[in-house]
Amino acid sequence: MVLFGASKEEEDQLRAAANVQQQPGVEHRQSYSSANISAYETADDMVSEPEEYPNPEHRTSTGPQHASDHPHDAELDDATINGGAPSSKYKDAANSADSSVHEDPEPYNVDSDMDENALNRRYTLERISSRRTVEDVAAEDLLKTISGHNTHASTPENEKSIDLAALDWDDPSDPANPQNWAPWKKWAITFTVALVCLTCSLGSSLYVSGTPQLMLRFGASQELVISGLTFYILGLALGPLMTSPLSEIIGRRWIYVFSLPIGMLFTMGIGLSKNIHTILVLRFFAGYFCSPALSVAGGTVSDLWANSPSDMSFAIALFCLAPFLGPVVGPIIGNFAAEHKGWKWAAAWVPLMFSGAILPFIAAAPETYKPTILSSRAAKRGQTINRPPMTGKAIKEMAKYVLLRPLEMLILEPIVLVMSVYIAFVFAVLFGFFEAFPIIFNGVYHMKQGVSGLPFIGVGLGLVSGVFFYVLMDKFYYFKKNPDGTRGNFDENGNMIWDPPEKKLLIGKIGAVCLPISLFWLGWTGRKEVHWMSATASGFPFGFGLILVFLSVLLYFSMAFPPKSVASAIAANNLLRYIMASVFPLFTVQMYHKLHIDWASSLFGFIALAMVPVPFVFEKFGPRFRARSRFGYAAYFKQLAAEKAQKEAAAAGSAPEADSDDTNEKPEEVVSNSV
Repeated sequence: MVLFGASKEEEDQLRAAANVQQQPGVEHRQSYSSANISAYETADDMVSEPEEYPNPEHRTSTGPQHASDHPHDAELDDATINGGAPSSKYKDAANSADSSVHEDPEPYNVDSDMDENALNRRYTLERISSRRTVEDVAAEDLLKTISGHNTHASTPENEKSIDLAALDWDDPSDPANPQNWAPWKKWAITFTVALVCLTCSLGSSLYVSGTPQLMLRFGASQELVISGLTFYILGLALGPLMTSPLSEIIGRRWIYVFSLPIGMLFTMGIGLSKNIHTILVLRFFAGYFCSPALSVAGGTVSDLWANSPSDMSFAIALFCLAPFLGPVVGPIIGNFAAEHKGWKWAAAWVPLMFSGAILPFIAAAPETYKPTILSSRAAKRGQTINRPPMTGKAIKEMAKYVLLRPLEMLILEPIVLVMSVYIAFVFAVLFGFFEAFPIIFNGVYHMKQGVSGLPFIGVGLGLVSGVFFYVLMDKFYYFKKNPDGTRGNFDENGNMIWDPPEKKLLIGKIGAVCLPISLFWLGWTGRKEVHWMSATASGFPFGFGLILVFLSVLLYFSMAFPPKSVASAIAANNLLRYIMASVFPLFTVQMYHKLHIDWASSLFGFIALAMVPVPFVFEKFGPRFRARSRFGYAAYFKQLAAEKAQKEAAAAGSAPEADSDDTNEKPEEVVSNSV
């Protein structure tokens, strides 16, 4: 355990925690279709031989199991995106196990030489066998944090009340379970939420097409008018911070139903505005109220497809594509709208048309969030739901988790900081293209405004190709098909061999190489003596590399941290990504005028070139960073050990039970001391 920075005493605590991986008081449930989203069971990073399942009774067969019974791939869920995160999807690893096993399973036997990786596996196996999703684990951890007491205890005032976390489907074929709905219905909902994400992100770049006319109409400077893009992106960044936890209370459907129409009203106000200052204020609120869809759509996809990893892979890829494709489609449509109909159509009426077209489908879409569905059904059956009171302390803890934890991880966690800066830079360059492309294709090739937006097709094709490349890698490399029809790698005993998180960085390495190539290509072919098609084609490797780096980073986050920390890590990534993207358009025009097209694009290219080693460095040193992380699995198990020791001391009467504040802070002290 020296590798993980733990002393002998801490190692003993770590091993002792393995006897109570099931959170105290958390019931084992029988949700057949639970989404087992990856709280990565950190596979042995340096041990060549995979470990067998710790307890044979939890295995479903003696031979190789189907891929659907094992972790499939790291993707997004609601607990990890605040606007959007991929984490591994697992189908239930004990589909054929007797339900009685899940009522009160025997703790796994822990060998004296079991290391942290084995304990991580053991934790996930128990979670899977108890039919609990990672989203369940994250929600329960958060609920325990904000309530400061056992979330599953009955209230003395009403012994008949039922804990929300204890509710479950009536049986595996329960028609209320979204995973049991007809495929056409699930795909219709999936495409609907993806289109909502595309529509929200589309509003950012459509506005830019009307910039020249806005300058003439209101006599404003270019920087002031372009800041309308900045305010919209800031709204996209800040909106999910509050709406994501709100979806845990009221469900996902109502977030869509309420937020999109409010965002449409602010968009309509832009078209009716009489001065540029009103437009800027309305742009911020339009982005703010459109953004919630970006934070909960990943959870909707998880609700629908968690029991079908092969379909989940494509559904999540589609969801990830939409927020990037929106800004690319914007100039293609907006330039023609602005040229022929004026700035109001680009900034207001076209976005309203897209939102209005998707609104009926949102209104017709059913709720997919399990706790909301079950609590509604329980109310109809006359059952009382026991919910923890939202006291001032609880609200304070919620705010601390939602607002401060992402910032804390961004500052103190090298993995989150470096990876987020990388993604933020690449995403910001994409938004810088909104000003750079008109300079190149209007200024150099003298294209009309409408036609000058068409070169963004190259970036769009790159994004789509990158998603399909990821799907093919997932199917034929990460989980290739075996002769017996199963997918994935197995040992001689039929146990799945789980790869370390660093293996997911392969697609990031490919994308990282594509980005500087694209930027240098654009800079040195955007001239009169070179045909315009060459500069247009340079957008393809940029889009291809952008989506691969993005997917790689989110996959790595989802596999490197426990459930609750994954949510904060991706929230930090999203916040930094949008904030940096909001700034780049403000100086892109000046940079291209002063440095000219060749060296301005090359400056971006050199920065991208300097960042190429990032995925290669984390592939080599990632295990060390994860082992020393304050938010990783090593720290997580030490927290469990501290909680167990504290509860045992309280039960034995050797020490008074600490209040909720102490309960929450003690594990952090153990983690801090170990670091």
